[in-house]
Amino acid sequence: MRLPIASLVGILAVLFVHPALAAPGDKEANQGINAAKGGFCKRAIPLLESAESQRHRPSSAVPLADCYVKRGDLLKASEIYHTVASEKKEPGYNARDVAAITSAKKKAAQLEARIPTLVVTPVEPYEGLVVEVNGEEISDPSSPHPFDPGVQLVVVARADGYEQSSQKIALKEKQRREIKLRLKPKPGAKKPPEKKPPEKPVATKPPEKPVATKPPEKPVATKPPVKKPPQKPVATKPPVKKPPQKPVATKPPVKKPPQKPVAKKPPVKKPPQKPVATKPPAEPPRRAETTPGPGQTAKRPVEMPEPTPPGPRKERKVWLGAGFRGFYVPQVMFKLLGEGGRDVLVPGGELALSTRLGTFDLVFSVAYARFWMQDTPFKPSGHPDTDYEIVASDLQALQADARLVWNIPLDRNELFAFRIGAGLGVGWTFMGDLYRTQAYPADAVPGDQSTFVPGDPYRYVKCRGPNNPAGSFRYCNQLDYDADHYPGYVEPSWFTRPKGRPQGLRPLVYPWLVLPEIGLSFRPWDRFALDLRAGASATGVLGAFGMRIAL
Repeated sequence: MRLPIASLVGILAVLFVHPALAAPGDKEANQGINAAKGGFCKRAIPLLESAESQRHRPSSAVPLADCYVKRGDLLKASEIYHTVASEKKEPGYNARDVAAITSAKKKAAQLEARIPTLVVTPVEPYEGLVVEVNGEEISDPSSPHPFDPGVQLVVVARADGYEQSSQKIALKEKQRREIKLRLKPKPGAKKPPEKKPPEKPVATKPPEKPVATKPPEKPVATKPPVKKPPQKPVATKPPVKKPPQKPVATKPPVKKPPQKPVAKKPPVKKPPQKPVATKPPAEPPRRAETTPGPGQTAKRPVEMPEPTPPGPRKERKVWLGAGFRGFYVPQVMFKLLGEGGRDVLVPGGELALSTRLGTFDLVFSVAYARFWMQDTPFKPSGHPDTDYEIVASDLQALQADARLVWNIPLDRNELFAFRIGAGLGVGWTFMGDLYRTQAYPADAVPGDQSTFVPGDPYRYVKCRGPNNPAGSFRYCNQLDYDADHYPGYVEPSWFTRPKGRPQGLRPLVYPWLVLPEIGLSFRPWDRFALDLRAGASATGVLGAFGMRIAL
């Protein structure tokens, strides 16, 4: 019996000696730090405040400030950060305390930029001016004063001879608010005279020295005018007499012989013609009529074709197109089925063949989509936090669909057209898998069961096996449907149901629907067009951009 008794004594010593050696507040500090790491600040704040009231340690003060930041108490958090950042390593501080001092300096600088400030600037000097915010007087209101964001502030201002002014405001993060204060004088109160600053004496300039004048210039001697000799008269020649012209002899007129009269042929009598039924003459086009002159015959007017106005473009029946087609799956779609998830972008492309049916286009297309998603925490609705899994995907799919699109031209030449329609099709995941792995909080300490508490699911890590690491049996176990969801597990197709397991969730064939689909078409040339469209589909928000060529 000595061995069992000795073992019992050893166990009791381990259980009771450790609490006896712990310092006051250490228990509350450890519980508060674990709760803060898990995101449970409502539970962590009273524990950390109790620990700090019994003794101060940077390792518990910084998590307390972190929780204050999440709650919106930025001023309290800033005061703690600055206090811890100014500390030096003291005897009894461990590595966590030293790391907390280092992080406090960085967090204090980052938090300063988020704290909003308020400045109250009077538009004119008021005697006896007092400014209060939430009942507390602030000194030097024209200087920036920090306040917590989102808190309602009641700003009251009063001065001698003026009515009290009051207004309510709320500041946002990073806001630098300035209030221009203008007070109304009380009825019958005289406005105090404004004090003007004494004018500075204007410096007078010394008298200017008289400018030296130049002596009068001596008159310049002018030369006497030069006398020109008189010009000699030019001798003119006498006019030359022309000899009289001889008269030119004219020829007598030539007499033409009289023309003989031409004998006229008697008119030939034609046999009477039978009356022929004639169509009524068509009205000739109106032209400018010209009257023929004497001896001229009337010419037939030339008919010019009338210009035809430009009409709509030639309708093209068959088009071949290609382009980008992708989907955006917002996180809110995961929220419809459970908790967790993230935004996912699904890129891809398409080939399309369309035919015109009046004002409608019937489009047949084949598309490719890559459903890639990085490690993402997720759990079904109503399940406990211990059911969180890390889900990843590298699925690839082909989609075939038909769409009916209505074209609405926006101009006469159909350069731009508004398009609206809907589509229906089917998808096939021909490649890739869906991976699911049980997960546990990353902040937990292996071997310490009390540290495995719920936290931020986006910081969870994959379980290595059942109860691996030690103490994680509530998260990493073999008790329910996910008993074998460990590294390397691949989710089966939803057409497969393993024995003793629920039906698989990997999609193999899935329906595809888009309703509505709206877009804009740009047709710069007769046989070429560019299309931009968007819509709501069963796989997320659709976005596409492509081109078409008429065949």
